[in-house]
Amino acid sequence: MPTDTGTEKTARAALQPEQCDRILLAALEAGDIETCVALYEPTAVIFKKSGETVSGPDAIRQANAALIALNARYEIEFIKSAISADGSIGTNRMKAKMTWTDAGGKLHESTFHSIEVVRKQADGSWRFVIDDPYGSMRDNMEKR
Repeated sequence: MPTDTGTEKTARAALQPEQCDRILLAALEAGDIETCVALYEPTAVIFKKSGETVSGPDAIRQANAALIALNARYEIEFIKSAISADGSIGTNRMKAKMTWTDAGGKLHESTFHSIEVVRKQADGSWRFVIDDPYGSMRDNMEKR
């Protein structure tokens, strides 16, 4: 499970906005694609590294399957959440590190700063509506 101070063992449903990130990273580490997909609303949008967006369960499955294939480990530095006054929508900002070993045995490490919009569901759980894994890094990526 991704490590950070204060990480508790989580269930499949996010009961707080920040749990969307924790559960997603734990599911990626475990290779649990169904939990990954279940954390997104059916019309949710994910940003690709290029800035292009994709939407829907098939696109979400494909994006997360590619991450699962890396067999990466995640370490959360922080997750900051803000919730609207009516409690129906929120934002998450997460800084985390992922490490993985490529087919040639070389160790890779990448820090990422994600930005997400999450929405409270009728059952009280939270799901992603918009997910930008490259979030605040996007400006620097365009300058490279």
